[in-house]
Amino acid sequence: MKDRTRRETLLIIKYGLVGVVNTLVTIVVFFLLRHLSVQEDISNLLSYVAGILNSFVLNKLFVFKDRKSGWVQQGAVFFLGAGICWLLQLGAFHLLLTQLPEAWAYLLAMLVYNVLYYLYNRLVTFGRKKS
Repeated sequence: MKDRTRRETLLIIKYGLVGVVNTLVTIVVFFLLRHLSVQEDISNLLSYVAGILNSFVLNKLFVFKDRKSGWVQQGAVFFLGAGICWLLQLGAFHLLLTQLPEAWAYLLAMLVYNVLYYLYNRLVTFGRKKS
């Protein structure tokens, strides 16, 4: 039991580290595009695409170490979840924009995305893999 708890704890820590890297990639791309006067929804979409691509590769190889499942099939499931969670994030972003400055609205909506996407990946994308 201790060994399983230790493996699960390590998995959560690795997922968190990848999440930090993904979040930084997403934030940097968003604010860089906004600095270049790219429209906010396009900046939002492109920043999430950059973070999601990074996330898939790092989660597959570093966190879940899943080299048996196919890249295409698992990637499709991963990106489907990303799309669903991004749309929910986008709705939260626009709702928050009515009350908060853009930067705060973006960061809080990102929190919504991260929580939902962690749950999706843990239960759906990589949930079939037994540790």
